[in-house]
Amino acid sequence: MSKQNTESFDTYNTCADEIKNKILKEGIWKPYTNRIKNLLLCQDKFWELYNAESNLEKKRIVLEDLVNLQPVIAEWYNSSKKIIEFETSSGVCQ
Repeated sequence: MSKQNTESFDTYNTCADEIKNKILKEGIWKPYTNRIKNLLLCQDKFWELYNAESNLEKKRIVLEDLVNLQPVIAEWYNSSKKIIEFETSSGVCQ
C-alpha cells in the first residue's frame, strides 16, 4: 500500500491546546479530506484483494470488510455535508 495521504498529526502525544491551535492555524479540511481519501483507498485495496483472491472463504471475509467500511465512508460524507451546511448558513464560507 502506498504511503500517499498518510500524513498524520500525533494527537496521542499532544495536549488539547496544541491540537486546537493546529486546527485553527491550518484548518480542518485538509486532514479531514485526507481521511476520506484514505478510506476510499482502503476500499479500492479491498476490491483488489477480493479480485485477486481465489479462495471463496477469503473472498467472503474481504467482502465483509468492504461491507463494514461502507457505513464509515457514508458517515464521513454525511458529516462533511453537515459541516458545509453549517459553515454556509453561519457565513463562515462567505
